[in-house]
Amino acid sequence: MNRTFPTIAIFVTATSFAGFAVWLGVNPNALLEAFGIEDRTPQMATEIRAFYGGIELAIAVAMIVLWRRGDLFAALLIGGLPLLGSASGRLIGLVVDGFSGVHLGFAGLELVGAAFCLAGARMVSRGGREWNERSNG
Repeated sequence: MNRTFPTIAIFVTATSFAGFAVWLGVNPNALLEAFGIEDRTPQMATEIRAFYGGIELAIAVAMIVLWRRGDLFAALLIGGLPLLGSASGRLIGLVVDGFSGVHLGFAGLELVGAAFCLAGARMVSRGGREWNERSNG
């Protein structure tokens, strides 16, 4: 099995998660500004640091740890499923709450990232089955 595409998917996704984590951990108001939120509180900044900073950094670290352990499938799921979930929430919001170009753009990027990771996971999964069939056959 060729591991190039899955490995690239892991590193691009982990780097993206880590980049957003550092950016929004340091400057949480950047996200509020992107959404046009002018009334800000320290609690809002803390919440952004926790989720966009802390959780995204944890996802990036988990992906790299799993990659180092040789579990590419798990690393790709850890990266792809949160992106798919976030995009789904944004798309539901567009229907329920009204159109937002910013949310549509973020959803598009998240869907591309999710597809990238999940395609890699499928490749790894298929490669694993083929190897097991050869070993047991």
